[in-house]
Amino acid sequence: MQKEAFFKLSYGLYIITTKYEEHFAGCVVNTVVQATAEKKPKLLVTVNKENNTNITMKQAKKVNISVLSQDADMLLIGKFGFRSSKDFDKLDGTEHIMGKNNIPIITKATSSYIEANIINEIDCGTHTVFVLEAEEAKIISDKPVLTYDYYHNVIKGKTPPKASSFSI
Repeated sequence: MQKEAFFKLSYGLYIITTKYEEHFAGCVVNTVVQATAEKKPKLLVTVNKENNTNITMKQAKKVNISVLSQDADMLLIGKFGFRSSKDFDKLDGTEHIMGKNNIPIITKATSSYIEANIINEIDCGTHTVFVLEAEEAKIISDKPVLTYDYYHNVIKGKTPPKASSFSI
């Protein structure tokens, strides 16, 4: 199988955040999909099972999604994409607001955000697919969104081993 064919699929880059009791967790993901457009749209997000954000999402049953814009820098992406919420305070020095669901929303280099409840989970081997129901959504800026293609070909970013699109 020529796995590079999967690199041709379109992806964006997102920071998802969650909080259970006093523990905050967040990470960069490239797999967020709108599944329906009804009154409360459904979305799918995929997170590695070894990621602290996955564990915290399962406890919290809610999550926020920040849609990154092309002006996202490697410091922000590195903070949320290559470090663990278990050992590092990712909110320290990061522009954010508090969502209606009491979970921080990253606003730095963000085009829009979505607040959602987790309504189902699907085991997908190394990852969990979370089915979400949107509760709130807002546009923050008109800046172009950061695609995975732009991240790799313009910013020259790398893919962390826990990403759904990681390939050796």
